[in-house]
Amino acid sequence: MKDIADELDITVMSVSKALSGKDGVSEDLRAKILAKAEELGYKKSQSSNNDDGSSHNIGILIAERSMNANATYMSLQQPLITNLTQLNYYGITEIISDETEHLLILPRILKENKVSAFIILGQMSKEYVNILKETGKPFLFLAHIYDDVNEGGIITDNLYAGFTLANYLIDQGCKTIGFVGNIQFAEIVMDRYLGIAKALLHHGLDLQKDLLIPDVTDFGEEISLILPDKMPDAFICNDCRTAYKLIHNLEGLEYSIPKDISVAAFDDGIFADIGIPKLTTYSINYNTMAQLAAESIALKLENPNFHIGKKVVHGNVVVRDSVKKQNIIN
Repeated sequence: MKDIADELDITVMSVSKALSGKDGVSEDLRAKILAKAEELGYKKSQSSNNDDGSSHNIGILIAERSMNANATYMSLQQPLITNLTQLNYYGITEIISDETEHLLILPRILKENKVSAFIILGQMSKEYVNILKETGKPFLFLAHIYDDVNEGGIITDNLYAGFTLANYLIDQGCKTIGFVGNIQFAEIVMDRYLGIAKALLHHGLDLQKDLLIPDVTDFGEEISLILPDKMPDAFICNDCRTAYKLIHNLEGLEYSIPKDISVAAFDDGIFADIGIPKLTTYSINYNTMAQLAAESIALKLENPNFHIGKKVVHGNVVVRDSVKKQNIIN
């Protein structure tokens, strides 16, 4: 399908819709795609002819501890299912419990051969990933990747995201920046913090470890926020839900946001818009990530030897009302 898409300078999704007889492409384009497919000798993979229906089922595996502790993973689930459906596949989600992961037990959808391929959404232990890989089914990573597992994936550059969001705050005059998130919980959180640290060091500002405030335990369980005695100019939170909670706590201590303290967050989730002030965030294009993941796993099913490599999706700062421009003193 990728060869056809490249030849006609169109998307893999358009090719898939045309070849499967689905709506969404014009009859003229469908005819061109079918002609090009015949010219290139395209044939459906043998797995497409399976009678049990599993050839059109794609597993989506999510670690239980990530369900409530990281908005990124959950924000990707529905767009991923939607994009798979548009390619004539069905996304079947299975939540991997902590016990299942720790004991290295295969997911039910893999043990019962319910899917022909799967997507690992978010972070799981490398030991568990290796067990999944031993099934021999095509798979890829989404939102987290192990480079040495030799499988491709789609990620966002979280270090760059942290660097970009911190730079924005520094440009507004913030000299001290705290981070609310547990860097031991997931690499995505660690990378964001390292990006913030890089921005501070780049501007000759101090990285204050006492301004690193965990929001969950190392196992993803929510905990109370323990705030410092001396507040920074700004806080960056690992997600919008945590930022919403932080603002509530700060206002309870009679701080005004953003007059006294600026607050920003990652992910641009639903909590960005429901409170006052509305949150300045780093927005990630989840639909682009989901579309790339759906198209890539479809390509792997067409050609098991196809390696997608690492695809990085960047985001951008969305400016709202929770960051104040400080008085800059040179």
